[in-house]
Amino acid sequence: MQNKKPTIVLAIPTLQGSGAERVVINLATGFAKRNCDVHIILTLKNIIEFDFLSKGKFKIHFFNKYYRWIPRSIRGLILAPILDRFIVKNCGPPNLILSSLEPSDMILSNSKFNTYFIIQNHTSLEENFNLQRVKDIYKKKPAICCSKGVQEDFEKIFENNKGTQCIYNPIDINFITKKSIEFRPNFENYIVHIAKFKEQKRHDILIKSYHKSNVRNPLVLLGKGPLESKCKQLVEDLNLTNKVFFVGFQKNHYPFIKNAKLMLLSSDFEGMGIVILESLALKTPVISTDCPSGPSEVLPENNLVPIRDIDALSKKIIDATISPDKYISELSKEFYLENQVKKYLNLVE
Repeated sequence: MQNKKPTIVLAIPTLQGSGAERVVINLATGFAKRNCDVHIILTLKNIIEFDFLSKGKFKIHFFNKYYRWIPRSIRGLILAPILDRFIVKNCGPPNLILSSLEPSDMILSNSKFNTYFIIQNHTSLEENFNLQRVKDIYKKKPAICCSKGVQEDFEKIFENNKGTQCIYNPIDINFITKKSIEFRPNFENYIVHIAKFKEQKRHDILIKSYHKSNVRNPLVLLGKGPLESKCKQLVEDLNLTNKVFFVGFQKNHYPFIKNAKLMLLSSDFEGMGIVILESLALKTPVISTDCPSGPSEVLPENNLVPIRDIDALSKKIIDATISPDKYISELSKEFYLENQVKKYLNLVE
């Protein structure tokens, strides 16, 4: 890395509460701690849902170029030089650009600067995945994959890509620990699930498994999304309205993890499953589906169940509420923020 202070830009459509956005904030914080000049650029909408932004010394910019009217086939080509100039003007010449999620990737695939994509999901299984639409995007720049499974999947899809490597999503242990004691949720002895209400997360399997387990522990669901009303109807149909609680998106979800009896993940697929890493950091027991890609790279076999297996998940829920210590696992130091940031800094030009 150069002797002068490197300028690092992280581009993402919004800072609207999901895992990819938390990763960007963690990385920005880690780079700032390493004395980098750090900038986050919102490429789609000026939406910020987190209260974590004071945790790091970085700047946030909104690239307010409305571009829906530009045909998708040429959108990236037209906007890339405009965004490049915007970056130089507001951030200075960048030594490294890290782009997250397709709307940002589409533009930055045509950037003239040192740019990497951060791939946060099992691409081939994503909803509305269209190879024809994205193949030209993801062959133009090298990619950083958040798990080995994501890397294998990405390389199969984009055989002629510019190169991939796996760098796990980082966890800021000290920050998470501090935020986790800011308040105590108004629930006792509860099970928690944190995810956007969408098909991938399989809230239906989660709720049916919880119902079948018949445990007394309340189930607390954090998040929002298009399938929320459908899930509420399922809860009513199963007569669980006094046991299942929808608490919406929480700017600080860490106290909900720290004070939970158990964290559940019921997804059909993941990139890594950052809530798993956060739960391990806070010593909360975790049970997850053994889905592609991340959980099996982090959790012991005892903590995993097959996807869509209501019987298996319900039995694990029962066992974990009786013997939670069996499902507590250590977070490897490999996932610590400072260790992962070192790997990213090797990409700086």
